[in-house]
Amino acid sequence: MNKKTYQTDYTPPNLEEDTAFLANSKSLAFKLVDFWKWNQSNLIENRTRGILAEFIVKMALDINSPSRLEWDAYDFETQTEKGKVKIEIKSAAYIQAWAQKKLSSISFGIAPTKGLLQDGNYSETYKRQADIYIFCLLDHKDQATINPLDMDQWCFYLAPTSLLNEELGDQKSLSLARLKKLGLKAVKYSDLKICFEVVVGGGSVGNI
Repeated sequence: MNKKTYQTDYTPPNLEEDTAFLANSKSLAFKLVDFWKWNQSNLIENRTRGILAEFIVKMALDINSPSRLEWDAYDFETQTEKGKVKIEIKSAAYIQAWAQKKLSSISFGIAPTKGLLQDGNYSETYKRQADIYIFCLLDHKDQATINPLDMDQWCFYLAPTSLLNEELGDQKSLSLARLKKLGLKAVKYSDLKICFEVVVGGGSVGNI
């Protein structure tokens, strides 16, 4: 009996919003966009906000990534003058999707991980897999006017992984206060691409 073989480098299709659901090979009255609206309209919800942050960075940096991959060791890989650069995106916000008595404290996950190898197994050692971290903060504190689609409500901090390794070792999270003590400066969306290029080149955002 022949064994089934499975594609390991699966690339999900880039579906159009008007793609219809099917039953008995016939189109139903609801479309893919209806699912998107139902599932991801709450942009403040933690997981959706994290994916939105990835998309925002993708657009700011002109990264060629037609569809999102969920379980990669890092979020993006992009070509620069210095070669290929791996990017990890982390997000946080003061306002949450649930009832709050006070604003959330800001903290970003930076834990080293095991990398997924080509044979499908994980590496034996833990490390930070990306070359650069981009910390995306939805920096707005008013529930009534928060709008994650407004880039003026976001700010971004860029850190080479080498800095995190040298200063923080195997630390699993990074508070906003500690982040600022590392000398990282807030960057606006409109400046994100040029600041990324500066950091990739070994420069400091504070010198821009």
